[in-house]
Amino acid sequence: MPGLSELTGPRDLRRLNMAQLNALAAEMRAEITKTCLERGGHLSSNLGVVELSIALHLVYDAPRDKILFDVGHQSYAHKLLTGRFGGFASLRTEGGLSGFPLRSESEYDAFGAGHAGTAVAAALGFARAARIRGETLHCAALVGDGSFMNGPNIEAVNDLGQSKLPVVVVLNDNEMSISKNVGGLSRYLARLRTRPSYQHLKKKTKRLLDRIPILGGWIERFLLFWKGIARYVFVNGAFFSSLGFDYLGPVDGYDLPGLIAALNSAREMERPVLLHVVTKKGKGYRPAEEQPEAYHGIPPKGAEKPISYPNTAGLALAELGRQDPSIAVLTAAMPGGTGAEAFAAAFPDRFFDVGLAEESAVTQGAALAAAGLRPYFMVYSTFLQRGYDQILHDVALQGLPLTLLISHAGLVGEDGCTHNGNFDLSFLLHVPGLWVFSPSGPEELKTLLFWARKSIPGAPVAIRYAKGAIDGDFPAVTPMEEVTWPRLREGQDCTLLAVGELCREALQAAKLLQAEGIEAAVVNARQLAPLPMEALRLLAKAPLITLEENVLEGGFGSSVLLALSREGAETRTLCLGIGNGFVAHAPRRRQIELCGLDSASVARRVLGFLGKAPEGR
Repeated sequence: MPGLSELTGPRDLRRLNMAQLNALAAEMRAEITKTCLERGGHLSSNLGVVELSIALHLVYDAPRDKILFDVGHQSYAHKLLTGRFGGFASLRTEGGLSGFPLRSESEYDAFGAGHAGTAVAAALGFARAARIRGETLHCAALVGDGSFMNGPNIEAVNDLGQSKLPVVVVLNDNEMSISKNVGGLSRYLARLRTRPSYQHLKKKTKRLLDRIPILGGWIERFLLFWKGIARYVFVNGAFFSSLGFDYLGPVDGYDLPGLIAALNSAREMERPVLLHVVTKKGKGYRPAEEQPEAYHGIPPKGAEKPISYPNTAGLALAELGRQDPSIAVLTAAMPGGTGAEAFAAAFPDRFFDVGLAEESAVTQGAALAAAGLRPYFMVYSTFLQRGYDQILHDVALQGLPLTLLISHAGLVGEDGCTHNGNFDLSFLLHVPGLWVFSPSGPEELKTLLFWARKSIPGAPVAIRYAKGAIDGDFPAVTPMEEVTWPRLREGQDCTLLAVGELCREALQAAKLLQAEGIEAAVVNARQLAPLPMEALRLLAKAPLITLEENVLEGGFGSSVLLALSREGAETRTLCLGIGNGFVAHAPRRRQIELCGLDSASVARRVLGFLGKAPEGR
């Protein structure tokens, strides 16, 4: 029987009968599980859409037709079906397959993804381009029910409904985003799934079809088509109809003949259709089925650690919450990943998961602050990018004391360029009135949290920190009351002014420099805005080298250079950070090396800068 190893592309699926397709689905599910357990990745979301991915590629003629994935963390089955089985073991490794759709990786990846809210708008863009060129094109946008509630998706759905273009939005309803879904639309979908008339009709129709002998594929498809129409009649899809969509569903996400028939029906309508498909995260792997959130994103084999920076922040915030009843916490569908679940468990009445809606979270936090509370928004750096306008206008312009707890700052490893948090300093440091901090280790993170609560009561604050598990030794913590920028090592030849975890690289680089006859001081630049000018003036007496896990343009080094320029200082300054580009997926340690921020590379660059050796890495 043909298997994955013989599959050269989705057109090969058309040679398989239904039994072979179901066997292929089982083989794909096993391959995804094996690879994710070894390499890490998004396991539960991908196990849930195996049959749906097969059906999409049977019905749509990709790459001419466009299959778009919202977020993209559910595209592993798609990769297996599009000729990438041979390289699938390289998933999320340096030089290997990306964990998300990537246009440069395959012609079947019509549009790159990594953040929520892109698929519907992208599908609409492709459909409009085809209409301008006078071409016939069909597009399908696979959107999870959690991502569907994201603001950009709602905007695109509103636009698509009035466009009359042949785009099918496949609503993958698994009752989850990353965590359990929240909000009115989630409750509406639950009512559609559990409507007694639908459940009764589903059982009755199945009994009828089971009693009919094999009559040929066209009759079976005809009956399944009318099964879908009956669902529409008995299950109210009025919400979607009011937006300009024909609604079909709910469809069982593991009934492959039913999925194929429903997708064919939707495609042939030649107008906007919402196809509601019910799936289950973690399907076929019991641990993931029972704990879908825990298996949403898993680390590579052997990489799991018990404590991380987000966990540390969450536990510290829960402790603060016990001391101060005015503290409230928001997150955007990420209570587990951000560490917010510790506060949520302790104070459910003061915890708010707003769904995949970072912009809304920032504005709600601003309003909570305006109402006299002390709100904290726990969010990944890469997702906070969407809330920039709200930070600027709703928080800073009004001087409201919202605290941003920004995890996954800097380089994040195998999730790669869509998830690296190496832009946040460039869009935060110039925000008027915003205090920005970056701790060098977990204990300093807790220290900053408590100090900022007490010492900055009336202004917005941002504290950014790494994703990673906490291991190794960290610099000793000096109280903020004593010194803003602690000196971690003495030296008179130059000063390494390091941000966050790069303090450890700077200390190691200083040892390497000492072996070359260079005595380098190391300073922990934990407060990034406003810059402590008195400390900077003292350091400006010797050459300065700034180190940051951020793009150089607009980052910490840039702000230091600008401040020195305003002072009229002529201090020689070397800025080390991330170049003007995107950093591909690789282990975090390897990303640090590729960016020239490891201790050996830093030492070589400093020697070249001081004229003691060639600057090359």
